[in-house]
Amino acid sequence: MILLFITLSYFVQTNLDFFERLISDNFLGLVIYIVLNIIGIVLAPVTVIPLIIVVTGIWGWVIAGIVTWVAWVLGAIIAFWIARRFGVPIVGKFISLKELYKFEDRFSFISKFWGVVFLRMVIPVEILSYGLGLFSRINFWKYTFASALGLLPVSFLFGYFGEIPFTYQIIIGLCVLIAILVMMIFQEIRQRQHC
Repeated sequence: MILLFITLSYFVQTNLDFFERLISDNFLGLVIYIVLNIIGIVLAPVTVIPLIIVVTGIWGWVIAGIVTWVAWVLGAIIAFWIARRFGVPIVGKFISLKELYKFEDRFSFISKFWGVVFLRMVIPVEILSYGLGLFSRINFWKYTFASALGLLPVSFLFGYFGEIPFTYQIIIGLCVLIAILVMMIFQEIRQRQHC
């Protein structure tokens, strides 16, 4: 996700005039930004994350964080509702719901409030929203509040990250990737020592 953000960030920064006109310095621009983010979540392969840079440039990172948070929470709720309302009955025609929920039973933290808060911080909004809507029995309100709490620091982080020059974004992104790789290698070594 960080790599995608950096790549698309470069695209947005090189075409800044177009995006600044789209999300102009007024309330309607913020509404357009929120709607584009919701569409980007509901239509999962589409992403508008790099627009955070434009909103940050126009309104500052605090406003960018707030409107991004609102958009992501609304998008997460809609995606979850679509998966729960329409996805579960469709999938239920092909496999039993008991089989469907075995995934949740294996990973019990998925349906726990703090488990969802943590997952919200590390998994893209659309993937987790549709995934929990389909494969879990989590209560709608527990999901909503956990999502809102988990997305709060991430949205402000992306807002702040949008103010950082592109070169530094690449350096930070590489550092994060290296840290993740080191943690994965360390975890693999620990697992082999316990076997």
